[in-house]
Amino acid sequence: MSKESENRSELPRMIKPMLAQARSEPFNCDKHLFEVKWDGTRCLGFIEDDCLRLQNRHLIDISDRYPELACLRGLPSGTVIDGEIVVLRHGRPSFQKLQQRDHLRDPTRIEILSKRMPVTLMAFDLLYVRGRRITSQPLIERRQQLIDLVGRLSHPLVIAPDYIVGHGIEFFAGIVRHSLEGMMAKRIDSHYLIGKRSSDWLKIKVAHTADFEVIGCVPMRAEKAIRVLLLGEKHQGKLVYKGKVGSGFTTSREHGVTIPTLSIQPSR
Repeated sequence: MSKESENRSELPRMIKPMLAQARSEPFNCDKHLFEVKWDGTRCLGFIEDDCLRLQNRHLIDISDRYPELACLRGLPSGTVIDGEIVVLRHGRPSFQKLQQRDHLRDPTRIEILSKRMPVTLMAFDLLYVRGRRITSQPLIERRQQLIDLVGRLSHPLVIAPDYIVGHGIEFFAGIVRHSLEGMMAKRIDSHYLIGKRSSDWLKIKVAHTADFEVIGCVPMRAEKAIRVLLLGEKHQGKLVYKGKVGSGFTTSREHGVTIPTLSIQPSR
């Protein structure tokens, strides 16, 4: 039996994905690669004996929701790939369109929208290849193997996105210019830490600000306090509902609500 065969094993039924810590500002570092933070649904794909299983961040099987990703069966058996499912519109992810897909359960509607509104898997990591676990290899090596596999698959719905090494501040400026969600910064020597949130991976979101008027509120059930504020914006002389905010303000039973700063959560 060859050494490679001895290292092969049956794929686990589920894998908790590695998670990133938050950081507020971009930075430059030759020990990090920088890539787009995609506004989508986390997805691990398990390919084994011509069977495909898709799992989200919460360990739920979502295979039936995205039949168009059956193309992943073209990867070698014994592969586990990590990435983000997005719906692209004019080259940019649309979270609203993705929500339409993610909430569908009717097989007929799923089949129709898989053709009208197909998803794309933005693949950014490789955990197993041909049954061999490679999570202890440096990220930069796993990434190169991923690029090679996706290149050989050669399918438009599976992409291994570009990244740069070192120049995080310049890359983030491009993220802001293109109105994308944010940037990921990952140590090029990092291992894939299953189920862990690690500072080896950092997420840096673009801060969006806007002025809104408070048009209503949702109170807490058992207290005389506010749980959520409803926000509106004037459009042609009328107030139009734009979204809600549930953080960034403090409540007091005696003095009502104070609002020093609002962190806006747009309606999606």
